[in-house]
Amino acid sequence: MSFLKIETLRSRSLRTDSTLLLEGVLVGLLAGGAGVIYRLLISWCEDSVSYLAQLAALDWSRLPLILIAFCIGAIALGAIVRHEPYAGGSGIPQVTAEITGRIQTSPLSVLLHKYLGGTIAALCGLSLGREGPSIQLGAMCGKLVARGLKHNYIRAQNLMSCGAAAGLSVAFNAPVSGVLFSLEEIHKTITKRLIISCFAAALTADVVSQYVFGLAPIFHFPEIGKMPVSMYPWVVLLGIVSGCMGAVYFWGLRGCYYVYGKLNLYILLRPLPAILCSFVLMLFFPIVLGGGHPILGQLLNAPHALWWLLLLLVVKTAFSLISFASGVPGGIFLPILIQGAILGCLFGQIVAPEYVVLFIVLAMAGYLTAVVRSPLTSLLLLFEMTQRISYFLPLAICCLLAYYTANALGTPPIYEYLLQNILRKEKPRPDFDTTMMQVTAVVSDHSPLAGTALRDIALPPHALVIAIDRQGVAVVPRGETEIQAHDQLVFVLPRNQIGALEALLDETTEYEQP
Repeated sequence: MSFLKIETLRSRSLRTDSTLLLEGVLVGLLAGGAGVIYRLLISWCEDSVSYLAQLAALDWSRLPLILIAFCIGAIALGAIVRHEPYAGGSGIPQVTAEITGRIQTSPLSVLLHKYLGGTIAALCGLSLGREGPSIQLGAMCGKLVARGLKHNYIRAQNLMSCGAAAGLSVAFNAPVSGVLFSLEEIHKTITKRLIISCFAAALTADVVSQYVFGLAPIFHFPEIGKMPVSMYPWVVLLGIVSGCMGAVYFWGLRGCYYVYGKLNLYILLRPLPAILCSFVLMLFFPIVLGGGHPILGQLLNAPHALWWLLLLLVVKTAFSLISFASGVPGGIFLPILIQGAILGCLFGQIVAPEYVVLFIVLAMAGYLTAVVRSPLTSLLLLFEMTQRISYFLPLAICCLLAYYTANALGTPPIYEYLLQNILRKEKPRPDFDTTMMQVTAVVSDHSPLAGTALRDIALPPHALVIAIDRQGVAVVPRGETEIQAHDQLVFVLPRNQIGALEALLDETTEYEQP
């Protein structure tokens, strides 16, 4: 007998790293193109709705036709969600569920229905964002690349995370935030290999986006000066207020889901209440239609009466909640940022009008942190969108206090809540859940596993440790092998036991599904 191939584990690992980087670039190209197309479609739809609102204001005789068109759009949206349920909502919880092995989607079907549903929802004026759908579109592009390269499920997970990072990058021209959000909110792990491949995808997607849309930031802010230390108590208060408003947002969304449940509408008619709200607002308060870019422009260009800002905040928040709870394709990222901007403008005009622009930026980050519970992503996102770095300390203070306040009020992160809603609707799939998975875990310095013999670790029933990487040296796992800090443990286990392994590793290690 002769050996077919002999190679060191180190050389194989280096080659794998290089391959993942190139695959990240390929995913970035596809996800960037998909995100650019979606962004162009949504922008055109929002411009069309604005023009339609102007026509309706000039001639009310067109209203019956507009109403009929909106009702047809509502039925079409219901049909889209019925045919492809995973295309509904923002798409971020669906991506998280698939990466963690709890659902399985058809990427081409999701892509088609997301494009169609997002376009119709935007044409109907619903207050939804493009960022969540862009993340899902990018993840589906990553899954298609994995299929084309005939990768196993583990490699497909990595490429889906790359696509998610690229999706947020192209939506906001924010590659670093895209990488961090993908790791912090979707994959929920940080490893060098995953960072490099996600960063390659996000940068590539950003290049594609800048080629089409140019180098200008998403939001155009005037020059933002430094805030004196004497204003920091107001920053602390704004962080607390943002946290409270984030909790209110969660309670409002839960209430909307409850009302929709009580209405118990047939799925084809479920979007109808949101569509009718959009029609009424088109007549009397059209500024709240769509994602909300025009609102930010108005806030920055001139001062407004406090009662108008308060009314705008209430109506925009309520309409965004009603739109999203309808279940149609569309995200909440941009509406949340715009609601934060309104809150910051209101707060700034009360306490310090000369710093109102800075309070707008702080509240956008703080409010996003309170709702999503991803403070680092919120911090970096505002940096990349405004292209200003002179207000790091107040921004960090506001985000941390908003994070603490929302947690203290007992509200969960919004995407975790949405994920649980999705999983409750899932039927058990034994043939899918028992698929064998490989999971890599890095033992941290403070882990109780450090110094423990492998035989003494209470693993899930069918989990095995198949390899240990100790500072680049391969260690054969045996019962008496003592685990050390910074060891990489490679597990094999059924997919339906990943949750049990996460519970074991959650507070003790940094884990990865490579």
